[in-house]
Order: sequence, then C-alpha cells, then structure tokens
Amino acid sequence: MKSIITFILLLIVTIGQTQSQEKYTLSGHIRDMASGEELISASLYIKSLSVGNTTNVYGYYSLTLPAGNYEVRYSYIGYETIILTIDLQEDLRNDIELQASRTTMEEIVISAEEKDENVEAVEMSKIKIDVEAVKKMPALFGEVDIIKAIQLLPGVKSIGEGTSGFYVRGGNADQNLVLLDEAPIYNSSHLLGFFSSFNPDAIKDMQLSKGAISSRYGGRLSSVLDIRMKEGNNKSFGGSAGIGTIMSRLSIEAPIGDKGSFIVSGRRSYLDLVTKAYLAAKGNSDDNDFTFYFYDLNAKGNYKISENDRIFLSGYFGRDVMGIEEEGVNIDWGNKTSTVRWNHIFSPSLFANLTFYSSSYDYGLNSDDGITDVDWQSDLKELSAKLDFTSFISPKHTLHFGGQSIRHILAPGDIKVIEADGFSSEFSVEEAKSLENAIYISDEWTVNKKLKMDLGLRVSSLHNLGPHTHYNTSVDDPEVTDTTLYSSRFYDNQYNVEPRIGIKYGMKNSSIKMSYNRMAQYIQQASNGNSATPFDIWFTSSPNVKPQLANQLALGYFRNFRNNTIEASVEVYYKKFTNAIDFKEGAQLLLNKNLEGELRFGEAKAYGIELLLKKDVGRLTGWVAYTYSKIEKNIDGINEGRWYNAKYDKPHDFSVVLSYELNKRMSLSSNFVYSSGSPVTFPTGRYEYNGVVVPVYSDRNGERLPNYHRMDLSLSLKPKKNERRNLKSEWVFSIYNVYNRKNAFAINFKQDEVNPRLTYAEKSSVFSLVPSVTYNIKF
Repeated sequence: MKSIITFILLLIVTIGQTQSQEKYTLSGHIRDMASGEELISASLYIKSLSVGNTTNVYGYYSLTLPAGNYEVRYSYIGYETIILTIDLQEDLRNDIELQASRTTMEEIVISAEEKDENVEAVEMSKIKIDVEAVKKMPALFGEVDIIKAIQLLPGVKSIGEGTSGFYVRGGNADQNLVLLDEAPIYNSSHLLGFFSSFNPDAIKDMQLSKGAISSRYGGRLSSVLDIRMKEGNNKSFGGSAGIGTIMSRLSIEAPIGDKGSFIVSGRRSYLDLVTKAYLAAKGNSDDNDFTFYFYDLNAKGNYKISENDRIFLSGYFGRDVMGIEEEGVNIDWGNKTSTVRWNHIFSPSLFANLTFYSSSYDYGLNSDDGITDVDWQSDLKELSAKLDFTSFISPKHTLHFGGQSIRHILAPGDIKVIEADGFSSEFSVEEAKSLENAIYISDEWTVNKKLKMDLGLRVSSLHNLGPHTHYNTSVDDPEVTDTTLYSSRFYDNQYNVEPRIGIKYGMKNSSIKMSYNRMAQYIQQASNGNSATPFDIWFTSSPNVKPQLANQLALGYFRNFRNNTIEASVEVYYKKFTNAIDFKEGAQLLLNKNLEGELRFGEAKAYGIELLLKKDVGRLTGWVAYTYSKIEKNIDGINEGRWYNAKYDKPHDFSVVLSYELNKRMSLSSNFVYSSGSPVTFPTGRYEYNGVVVPVYSDRNGERLPNYHRMDLSLSLKPKKNERRNLKSEWVFSIYNVYNRKNAFAINFKQDEVNPRLTYAEKSSVFSLVPSVTYNIKF
C-alpha cells in the first residue's frame, strides 16, 4: 500500500509540473455565517471560464486557474449568493461565510445541494436530504426519524409496519453500510425497530448512495448511508430541546475559544414511565412490572491546530433496555462508536484526512427466577484506520485515493448457567477474527462541457486470523463431517477487484447517466425471520463461506423544469448477486458452533425502474416517487432449485411527501404510502395422518400479505413573535395512519379447538391511528 500511495503522489507531482507555471490555486472553506459550521457541497463558479467546484464533506474547496482577474460566485441553496472579484496572481486562501436566505418563503428546500446538482453531477442513484426537511414530515408518535424518511425514496423498501430497517435495490438489510462520522452502526434502530438510532438534533447531513458508489466505500453490496454529525456552533452558545409523547431530547453546542466548537445531544424515551403512570391512575400499578426504554448520546468536538490542521473527536452511545421484573428477565442491547479524525492541507490542491474509529455492538440477556440464573452475552467489535487523499489537480481532474484496514472481532455468544445448588455450566461459540484491507483510487474527469466521468477502482481483501476451528458440512449432510484447526496467523486469504464507473452526458437542462459497480462483502448477518432483531448475529467469510459479490448496471435520465425548481428523474437498474446466502428451513442460528451448516448458497438477481419528481423551492415542497422492482433468489437445497421471491420483494412502491407553508407561523405536511404486500410462506393445503392434521406449505415466500397503504398528517405551529429574541419554539401536532388502516404485520393460521378440520386465518397489525404532540425549542 505504501508503494502505491508513493506512486500516486509522484503522478500528481508530474501532472502538476506539466501545468503552466502561470496557474495558481484558489482554495478555502465555505461556512455558515451564523454557526460557523462548514457547508457540504457548497459551490463556487467562474462564469468567464465555465468552470467551478464544490466543497468536500469538510467544507473545503480548491480550484486551480490561470493567473488573472475573476468574478467568483459562491452559492449554496437556501443561502445568499456572494460574488467576489479576485485577482489571482498567486495561490490564494479565501474562507467564505454565507448567510442564510432571508426570503424564507421563497427558499424552502428539502435538499442541501445546488439547484442543478442532480443534472450536472456525474453521480447517479444518490440522494441528499436535508434534516430540516425531514423534521417537517409526519412521524410515528411525532418523533422525527431519518431512516423512515429514507424508506419513502425510490428504490428503498421497508419490510414491515413501523420498522427502521431498509432494503435497497434487492439487497438485504445487512448489505447497507450505515456510517455515523465514518464509523459503522451495526444496529440502526431502537425499540425493536420502531425508531432509528439517529437523533435528528445532532445530524448535519446525510447522503444515500444506491448506485455509482464511490470507490472510497466498500464492504457492503447495496448502499452507503453516510451520516455526518453537527460540529457545534463556534460563534455562540446555543441549543435545542424537545418534549414529545414518548421521548424527550436536549442538545447543547458552544465554541471552544476561537478555534473550535462542540455539541452534546441526548435522548431518552419514557414509554415505561407513561405506562406506569397510566396503570397507577387506573389503580393497576401492581400489574406493571414491564420495563422498555432507550437512551442515546451524541458528542462531537473539533479544534483548529493551525490553518492547515484540524482535529475532530466524535462519539455515539445508544442502549435499549427491556425487562420483566416479576420473572427476573432483563435484556439490553446497544451500539458504541468513537472517531478521531485529522484534516491536513499539504498544499492548496492536496487535502488529506486520517481517521481512526472503533465501533461495537453487543446484546445480553439475564434471567434469574430464583432457581436458575442464566446469563447470555454476544458482541462484535471493529477497529479501523483509514487514510484519504483528495488532489484537486485541475478544473478537469479531481483525484481521490487512499486505503483502509479493519480488524473484525465477532463473538457469536457466550452463555453461563448457575443453579440454586451452586452447580454451574458454560457454553461458548468461538470468536472469529479477521483483517479486512482495501486500497482505492478514483478520478472525477470533466472531459468537456457535456461529458463527465468518474473512474474508480477498489482492491479489497479479507484475511482470517487463527487459531480457529472450522466445522465442515455439506448441503446433503448438514451434520459435521469433520473439523479443521487453522493455527496460522493468517489463513483463507481472499481478494477482490471492484471497478466503479460513472458517466454523464449533459444536454440542455437534462442529462443521461450510466454507472457500473462491483461490490464485495466479507461479513454478513444471520437472520432467517421476516425482519431483523437485536439478537441476530454477524459472521465472516471463511473457507466454507465465500464473499458475496454484486454487479450492478444502471442507466438514468435526469431533467429539471421551471428554472431548476422541479427535478425529475427515471432510472433503470439490473443487479446480479453471486455467493448469495439464505438459510435452510428451521435453521438454528443462535449459539450454534456449526452455524455454517445452516447456510445455503446460490445466486440472486434484482431489477427495476425508479421514478422521482421533486420540488425544492416555494411554499409547496416535497416529492412523488414510484418504484417497480423484482428480487429473486436461486439457492441450492431451497424450493427444489426453483427461483423464489426474496422476503423483501415488494414489486410496487408509491409514496407522496408534501409540505405546504400556510404562512410564516404554520405549515402542513402529509405522507402517503402504498406498496405491495411482503412475501410470506403460507400453508396452502393439509393432510391428516393418524388423526393429526399436517399443513402443506407453499413455495418459500410464495404468497403475499395484503397490500399496504397509509396516510400521515402533521401541523407545525410557531407562536407569535412575543418570545425572547434568542428563543424559538414550535408545536407539532401529528396523526400517524389518519384513516386507521389495519395493515397486516403478520397472518397466523389456527385450528379450531372443537373441530380440528377447521382452520382460521388471523391477521395481526401493529398500529392503528396514532395522534401525538411535540414541543420543540431552540435557543
């Protein structure tokens, strides 16, 4: 890796020396004037040369130009544009602060990007959503949830009512790389999936990439959700708070001298306290021994060491707790991450970022009924170092390159049982350790005014670490045939080459884009239910389990209307999975030393068409999205070798998200969702044997639940301007499932106790009409 980076640096120097000596670099940061936070994807443009650039995720820009006098236009949607005259006779550092637009009624936005970014950018299948827009959307119990907002986008599916897991273009939930300040989050939900792990008050920016995924990212097959936390206000002390139906939150941010800032944000649900108070009022307080709540904490700080050096420290801690006091049962699970980053500017045209992070997820169950004490623990850890370079070689070439090394430690489970008489026993599934490495390079190349390309390559590898025992099985004989002890430090070394290509051909107010991605995934989640649970486990590729691979080809047409205020796009894609994984019927996944014996392997395919119409500016904003897609699998030993529907195959998805500003104090928002029912395996017949009725089941996922649809409404109301100047507040009233649709979460079949020949289908639903109210303040 060291030799490759040295070669790339020499290449940059050589290219730089071929440039005219009369060229200089204009660089700097673009920030928010009120808070001092860097703006991601803010633009600068020089009309006389028809060239420009955008800021990176740290708000840094660089543009190399011939010596001369220029008018430079700095802009960011929702902010006042600044035009400066610059005499470029030497390298110039110019930090810019943009002021939020005062004409708020005309600058209401739902995306933090330039007005024509969707047409001009070479990237496709990438969606940016402003958190402030998400806060306007109706939500379950009135609690803003960025994952549920993502589920309303084309190509993204939800598996069930209220859940926060998401499935992208045929991929499973574990095939999405979810990053919080560059650290992966392995379980992105609270309360068994009803809420996401991300506090919107702490989030600055989020981007979902479904295709044309940059070579900077790897390790997952289907998408990257890159979430960046706020850095804190470096101008003054401030904060925000909210009190809702089932949870409250508080955020504090402030400067650190004149060179840094910090933010601390926390939430705590109190569904358990509300339930206790309700039962106490009903005189049934003795009946309530059930505890169920979550809490999380986000913290981030940054400090400027010098004009060219800046460090960031960030962390996340979240936990769910559930217990039944009378039965002595306590369950808890949660994520922890910590990230250290160092930005360094080697030269005006060479930017570097060094990242170290740790991420862990664990769950535990303790049951003590006074006779037997059972303690069950499972966890996974990930440690990583990553070095990224960005070289702004010229207005036509921006080079990204770097590498990453990740150490995985997967502990599937450890259980200890202590009897009342003092007898104890233990059972443990051996840890799996591995080292995942990758190097990458990509070039954003502006060929001419119409043609842009993004050419990337990623080379990845996995090295399992011994000593470790592997159990050998086959599809025909799931029992262990023998074991293999790998004692060497590195064994079963696996390598993959992952090319990435993006092409954009521009026309008037429109463009055609094409992308190709090859992705490799070395760790995956074991889950054979209809939705993920906190107790699903992760396992690594091995001599018996080959890395999963996905090849995706996408083609799209993008066009803007009415002076770039309305965006329209249509994308088609085809994705092929190799070494796809599923599980045999009745698979035993937990505390199973021979987990690999429960796996089945084959291939899968996904294809579809996605349509999006979005309006960003004006009183009425929002989007309309429709997706038609198919996801099928062909796995050895399942369904007699025939193709079958994946559990998240829902051919039709339609969503409408609208927000209307009634006046400066009131806004009305609405969501409508319609989708095909999820695939399920149902009994389709039965036979009687020795007086026992035995059901006959359909093909795997051969039937479907009823179609799903729902409408939500919310009203935001700001008080009259008689508050303190620095204090802003609003009330949010919302109704989830306005017309009280009883959507099926599951259908169970039960035999009549009197007449066993009769079988009843019983539909269960999770939520009916749910009203809520939330009070938010900002100071």
